[in-house]
Amino acid sequence: MKKVISIAVAALLLPVSAIAAPPQMAPGLWERTMTLGTNTFTDKECFSPDDVRQSAEEMLRPEGEDQTNCKTSGTWDGNVFHFKSECAMPEQGGSMTTIGTMTFESSSHMVQEAKTTTSMDGASQIMTMKVDHKRIGDCPK
Repeated sequence: MKKVISIAVAALLLPVSAIAAPPQMAPGLWERTMTLGTNTFTDKECFSPDDVRQSAEEMLRPEGEDQTNCKTSGTWDGNVFHFKSECAMPEQGGSMTTIGTMTFESSSHMVQEAKTTTSMDGASQIMTMKVDHKRIGDCPK
Protein backbone atom coordinates (compact mmCIF):
# COMPACT_ATOMS: atom_id res chain seq x y z
CA MET A 1 0.00 0.00 0.00
CA LYS A 2 2.94 2.34 0.67
CA LYS A 3 3.99 2.04 -2.99
CA VAL A 4 0.47 2.98 -4.13
CA ILE A 5 0.47 6.10 -1.98
CA SER A 6 3.99 7.02 -3.07
CA ILE A 7 2.97 6.79 -6.75
CA ALA A 8 -0.06 9.03 -6.16
CA VAL A 9 1.95 11.54 -4.15
CA ALA A 10 4.78 11.47 -6.71
CA ALA A 11 2.32 12.39 -9.45
CA LEU A 12 1.53 15.62 -7.64
CA LEU A 13 5.06 16.41 -6.55
CA LEU A 14 6.43 16.43 -10.05
CA PRO A 15 7.98 19.61 -11.37
CA VAL A 16 5.47 22.34 -12.00
CA SER A 17 7.70 23.39 -14.84
CA ALA A 18 7.08 20.31 -16.94
CA ILE A 19 4.11 21.63 -18.88
CA ALA A 20 4.93 22.29 -22.54
CA ALA A 21 1.60 23.77 -23.65
CA PRO A 22 0.37 27.27 -22.75
CA PRO A 23 0.60 29.01 -20.42
CA GLN A 24 4.38 29.13 -20.08
CA MET A 25 5.79 28.48 -16.63
CA ALA A 26 8.63 30.76 -15.53
CA PRO A 27 11.96 29.17 -14.63
CA GLY A 28 13.28 29.87 -11.15
CA LEU A 29 12.83 28.81 -7.53
CA TRP A 30 9.38 27.36 -6.82
CA GLU A 31 7.69 26.56 -3.52
CA ARG A 32 5.25 23.66 -3.51
CA THR A 33 2.71 23.24 -0.67
CA MET A 34 0.80 19.95 -0.76
CA THR A 35 -2.25 19.19 1.35
CA LEU A 36 -3.13 15.53 1.73
CA GLY A 37 -6.04 15.05 4.12
CA THR A 38 -5.09 17.01 7.25
CA ASN A 39 -1.35 16.92 6.49
CA THR A 40 0.53 19.72 4.75
CA PHE A 41 4.02 19.44 3.25
CA THR A 42 6.15 22.21 1.74
CA ASP A 43 9.31 22.00 -0.32
CA LYS A 44 11.29 24.10 -2.79
CA GLU A 45 12.88 23.26 -6.12
CA CYS A 46 14.73 25.16 -8.86
CA PHE A 47 13.71 24.81 -12.50
CA SER A 48 15.82 25.83 -15.48
CA PRO A 49 14.50 27.08 -18.84
CA ASP A 50 15.04 23.54 -20.18
CA ASP A 51 12.91 22.09 -17.36
CA VAL A 52 9.91 24.24 -18.31
CA ARG A 53 9.86 22.79 -21.85
CA GLN A 54 8.94 19.18 -20.92
CA SER A 55 5.65 17.76 -22.23
CA ALA A 56 2.54 17.29 -20.09
CA GLU A 57 2.91 13.51 -20.36
CA GLU A 58 6.48 13.75 -19.05
CA MET A 59 5.29 15.95 -16.21
CA LEU A 60 2.61 13.49 -15.14
CA ARG A 61 4.99 10.51 -15.17
CA PRO A 62 6.16 9.80 -11.61
CA GLU A 63 9.94 9.87 -11.46
CA GLY A 64 11.61 6.58 -10.70
CA GLU A 65 8.43 4.53 -11.09
CA ASP A 66 7.86 1.80 -13.69
CA GLN A 67 5.32 3.23 -16.14
CA THR A 68 4.83 0.19 -18.40
CA ASN A 69 1.35 -0.37 -16.92
CA CYS A 70 0.25 3.28 -16.93
CA LYS A 71 -1.61 5.47 -19.44
CA THR A 72 -1.87 9.22 -19.08
CA SER A 73 -3.97 11.66 -21.07
CA GLY A 74 -4.80 15.31 -20.78
CA THR A 75 -6.42 18.27 -22.50
CA TRP A 76 -6.14 22.03 -22.21
CA ASP A 77 -9.17 24.28 -21.67
CA GLY A 78 -7.83 27.82 -21.54
CA ASN A 79 -5.48 28.00 -18.57
CA VAL A 80 -6.65 24.67 -17.09
CA PHE A 81 -5.01 21.32 -17.87
CA HIS A 82 -7.39 18.37 -17.21
CA PHE A 83 -5.59 15.05 -16.78
CA LYS A 84 -6.27 11.39 -16.13
CA SER A 85 -3.73 8.74 -15.26
CA GLU A 86 -4.61 5.04 -15.09
CA CYS A 87 -2.17 2.43 -13.80
CA ALA A 88 -2.62 -1.33 -13.59
CA MET A 89 -0.90 -2.83 -10.54
CA PRO A 90 -0.87 -6.57 -11.25
CA GLU A 91 1.59 -7.33 -8.44
CA GLN A 92 -0.81 -5.77 -5.93
CA GLY A 93 -3.93 -7.16 -7.64
CA GLY A 94 -5.42 -3.79 -8.42
CA SER A 95 -5.40 -0.49 -10.23
CA MET A 96 -5.03 3.21 -9.57
CA THR A 97 -6.79 6.09 -11.34
CA THR A 98 -5.98 9.75 -10.79
CA ILE A 99 -8.19 12.50 -12.21
CA GLY A 100 -7.28 16.12 -11.72
CA THR A 101 -6.70 19.63 -12.92
CA MET A 102 -3.85 22.09 -12.98
CA THR A 103 -5.04 25.68 -13.04
CA PHE A 104 -2.44 28.21 -14.17
CA GLU A 105 -3.22 31.50 -12.45
CA SER A 106 -0.09 33.07 -14.00
CA SER A 107 3.41 32.09 -15.12
CA SER A 108 4.38 32.09 -11.44
CA HIS A 109 1.35 30.46 -9.75
CA MET A 110 -0.39 27.15 -10.37
CA VAL A 111 -2.88 25.12 -8.32
CA GLN A 112 -3.17 21.39 -8.85
CA GLU A 113 -6.04 19.28 -7.51
CA ALA A 114 -6.47 15.54 -7.91
CA LYS A 115 -8.48 12.60 -6.68
CA THR A 116 -6.83 9.18 -6.73
CA THR A 117 -8.88 6.00 -6.47
CA THR A 118 -6.95 2.83 -5.69
CA SER A 119 -8.64 -0.55 -5.99
CA MET A 120 -7.02 -3.70 -4.64
CA ASP A 121 -8.61 -7.09 -4.12
CA GLY A 122 -12.11 -5.63 -4.35
CA ALA A 123 -11.52 -2.79 -1.87
CA SER A 124 -11.25 0.86 -2.87
CA GLN A 125 -9.51 3.81 -1.27
CA ILE A 126 -9.90 7.45 -2.32
CA MET A 127 -7.27 10.10 -1.66
CA THR A 128 -7.71 13.81 -2.42
CA MET A 129 -4.75 16.14 -2.78
CA LYS A 130 -4.21 19.83 -3.46
CA VAL A 131 -0.88 21.35 -4.38
CA ASP A 132 -0.22 25.09 -4.54
CA HIS A 133 2.86 25.96 -6.63
CA LYS A 134 4.38 29.45 -6.46
CA ARG A 135 7.51 30.89 -8.01
CA ILE A 136 9.32 32.66 -5.19
CA GLY A 137 12.40 34.01 -6.98
CA ASP A 138 15.47 33.15 -8.94
CA CYS A 139 17.46 29.99 -8.29
CA PRO A 140 20.46 30.50 -6.02
CA LYS A 141 23.78 30.67 -7.86
